[in-house]
Amino acid sequence: MLKRFSSQSLSFLALLVLPLAVMAQGKADFKKPMEVESSHEQFDIKNNKLVLTDNVIIRQGTLLIKADRLEASASESGEQADTFIAEGSPATYTQTLENGNEISAQANKITYFQAEQRLELSGDAKISQGTSSSSGDTIVYDLAEQTISASSSDTDNGRVITIFTPKTKDEKNDNENP
Repeated sequence: MLKRFSSQSLSFLALLVLPLAVMAQGKADFKKPMEVESSHEQFDIKNNKLVLTDNVIIRQGTLLIKADRLEASASESGEQADTFIAEGSPATYTQTLENGNEISAQANKITYFQAEQRLELSGDAKISQGTSSSSGDTIVYDLAEQTISASSSDTDNGRVITIFTPKTKDEKNDNENP
């Protein structure tokens, strides 16, 4: 029975991490082995729900997700996970893209809606790539359209902050003279 449960659990984990990996466009990572760690795992077979808690780490190539808790829910058919919720203080996501740039995101809650190809960061949300970053209460990243929308609540003066850090003269010269 334990062997059957472990096999089902690993199959469900494969459904969990593949959609999360799609969000970063780091295609080479998808061909690498996947490793999922946590201090505790609970798989509710009847309700098609997997909950990982306590120091959750997902690695696949350069992709790295860290959270205090990760919940994945499968559709009614049980064939594919639909919604993935990572929670932490903060939950984080990083990956090195094929062009060498790193994209990273963090929030108290990171929700991935697979069918809609949408990532929603909520609660102290921040997303950055290179020297630019955006932060707000909520950030929505549409993976298919490659668009980002950020908003803040009235409690934080209703402001979204985007920072563009210019290159210094030395950095420009270093890029021109390899």
